[in-house]
Amino acid sequence: MKGSHLFQMAAMQLAMLLTIMVSSGGAAGQREIKLTLSEAVETALLNNLGLHLKQQDVLEAEGTVQIAAGSFAPLLSAEAGAAGQKTTAVSPTTAEEERTTNWQVGIRRRFTPGTEIDLSLSNNTLDTDADLLLFDPVYRTGITIGITQPLLKDRGSEAQLAESKAAQSLLAARTFLVDDEAADLAARVKTAYWDLVLAYQNLDVLALSLKLAETLRDETASRIEAGTLADIDIFQPESEVAVREQELISGQQAIGGAEDHLKLLINSNNWLTPLRPIDLPVTKPIAYDPVQILEKALADRPDLKAAALQVQSTKWQLKKAENELLPALDLFGSAGFGGTADSYGRAIDSSLDADDHQWQVGLRFSHPLDNTLAEGRYRQVNARHTKNQSTLEMIKQEVRRQARATIRDLDLSLKTIEAANKTTLARQKSLEAEQAKFDAGRATTFDVLVAQQAYSRALSAENEAKVTYAQAVAALDRLLGVVTVDR
Repeated sequence: MKGSHLFQMAAMQLAMLLTIMVSSGGAAGQREIKLTLSEAVETALLNNLGLHLKQQDVLEAEGTVQIAAGSFAPLLSAEAGAAGQKTTAVSPTTAEEERTTNWQVGIRRRFTPGTEIDLSLSNNTLDTDADLLLFDPVYRTGITIGITQPLLKDRGSEAQLAESKAAQSLLAARTFLVDDEAADLAARVKTAYWDLVLAYQNLDVLALSLKLAETLRDETASRIEAGTLADIDIFQPESEVAVREQELISGQQAIGGAEDHLKLLINSNNWLTPLRPIDLPVTKPIAYDPVQILEKALADRPDLKAAALQVQSTKWQLKKAENELLPALDLFGSAGFGGTADSYGRAIDSSLDADDHQWQVGLRFSHPLDNTLAEGRYRQVNARHTKNQSTLEMIKQEVRRQARATIRDLDLSLKTIEAANKTTLARQKSLEAEQAKFDAGRATTFDVLVAQQAYSRALSAENEAKVTYAQAVAALDRLLGVVTVDR
């Protein structure tokens, strides 16, 4: 009974010690920031720089989509100018002075089958002192429409839209990668949070272990004064107190390391202010079906969707590269009408009557004698496509491995918690028994110290088992590619 009483006294002294430690921290100007698990996850999702980088990748991909779509945008062109010259006449029919003005406006657009249409309106005037012209000045106006249709290279909507389709697939992939980064970040924050919780719990255990050793040392000193123990018996508890003081310092260092890791993930600006996690790991078993977990992960994980879209993107790029290997053979034609008169109005009237007209039709062919540029691009894209296919399969294999490991961790963590609870209770009873024996003179200080250490390790193992289960639950969310903030 006396051993149990001493254990309770040590626990009370530990509570007082922890209160003093918190108070001294506040006195040093380091007020704590109390942080829940959900607050940690939400802060990280809002501030984490790695996630922001992924979001910038999405904006970059959106720009690529706009660039690809821009190739089908109508192109408006306009030109206006004037010119003049004065030269010495070398014959009676040569003009000494003449002035010209011209302006034209046109619009050109390419359509998804590859057809390109060009419509232009032109006007010009000629004012000269030459005597051979029927009228002076001369006004000309005309309208021309031209059509070009690729027959080999760039023919059809598949070739025309390949670049745009590739960009759209890449944009969708980048969007899923943001979701994947968010899921991964949430899991890493939870793991870091529970590591910090465990570090604080371990510090409590180390402080309790130190207080138990100090209590035993004080009791040993009292017995030496009473003459029931030899002077030499004080050295072992004193040395153990020193060892446990060092362990307590190491525990404080562990808190600092775990805290720094969590602050880095949430991109904290308060690096000089301690974080104090206030949530404890929940050990209530969750229901899950291993087969459904794997099927859901393979179907819904954003990184898998992103990898599949990247394969689709390079597939479109491959079609574009195959198109570039073909020779260019284009069918082109144009038709126009216009008018010529001594005034702009009469020239327009003449053009409406189609007094002047023209037409043209033909074939245009071109192909590099050495097509190494297109061949090299094709090889690059083909290799990239093969790599993306392999990456997709590797991610699937990794998901299967993670599913197996996560399910195993969930199962074993619960069993470990149950075993750790029993071990802690047994070690506590053993410590109380050794303390009672020591009080009765049937055990040494060494026996009590060994029992204290065993009890401390059991407490730490119990805390670690609970944290491991909480981290396994976080790993389950990561496996499924979902973001949760409350577990």
